[in-house]
Amino acid sequence: MKKLKVFSFLLLGTLLSNTNMTAQDDNTAFDKGTVVITAGLGFPDFNRLDTRTRYTGNGAYNSTTVRGFGPLILKGDFGIVKFKWGHTLGLGFVLGYNSTTVNFAYTDYKYNYGNGNYYYETYNQTDRFKTITVGARATYHFFTKEKIDCYANVGLGYNIRTYSRTTNDPYGNYAYSGAQSGAYTAFTAGIRYYFTKNFGVYAELGWDMSTPIQAGIALKF
Repeated sequence: MKKLKVFSFLLLGTLLSNTNMTAQDDNTAFDKGTVVITAGLGFPDFNRLDTRTRYTGNGAYNSTTVRGFGPLILKGDFGIVKFKWGHTLGLGFVLGYNSTTVNFAYTDYKYNYGNGNYYYETYNQTDRFKTITVGARATYHFFTKEKIDCYANVGLGYNIRTYSRTTNDPYGNYAYSGAQSGAYTAFTAGIRYYFTKNFGVYAELGWDMSTPIQAGIALKF
């Protein structure tokens, strides 16, 4: 029992010493005054997967192709507060871009008023969906070393969505375009690893711009 108590005190002392060293270590990957810019891609895009399911699941559509780009995610992170226990709070911005294009053909049953006969006609249609995201973010950096930075992130802002349709069908579906906006929210946990003092990579898991995973490069200033 006595040996166990001695071991417990030694372990506690070691943990407290490590915590104190972390709080006083200025050579960390993120601190008050640190600026980090990240650029990455999210995957998989659940909105695009849902679009593919909706279009390919309709038996009336033939030769359906769904392609897209993004989401491309640009983020800024600025350290504003360093707490006594060594953790750092950051604030920043979020910019995002995502686009999906759907091409398909469909056959419609038509009536010829000239000869009174019915016939089938095949038409081509293209639907385009784009989303621009603008928001703010807050990060809590709970574990930082010289090359490693672990953090939690929350984001809030707006999604500006635009959509358009083009078709060669003069009678049925018609060409149109429009726009709408909605709330943007994000909840992720991330890690950055720096190969040099100013360049590294990052990855985040959670929910951000309709994707659970994002990864890219990180630039520190």
